[in-house]
Amino acid sequence: MTQQEWRKFGEIQYIRGRLDEMIKIDNFVDLDMSGMRKIDARISKYLDKLESIDPLAYELYHIEKENIKHQIRKVEKTNQYQLNFTEDDSTFNTLK
Repeated sequence: MTQQEWRKFGEIQYIRGRLDEMIKIDNFVDLDMSGMRKIDARISKYLDKLESIDPLAYELYHIEKENIKHQIRKVEKTNQYQLNFTEDDSTFNTLK
């Protein structure tokens, strides 16, 4: 890889890390409206910058985030099924 490619790679990784931090802050911290707007503006700025640097990295970032959300929903659905199964199954209640 050339030095320019390494710089591009490093900048993409930096922006992805900043986006992940901003999204975590947006999801976990209870902010007022102005704080939320500031974080949303920063997220938008980093997304625009990522798209301008490398459109493919921008698309892959969105695909990765959607896959993570899908995986979380799948695990939650499986956990809910297992919880319902153990509540309904009388064989687990032999100690009563």
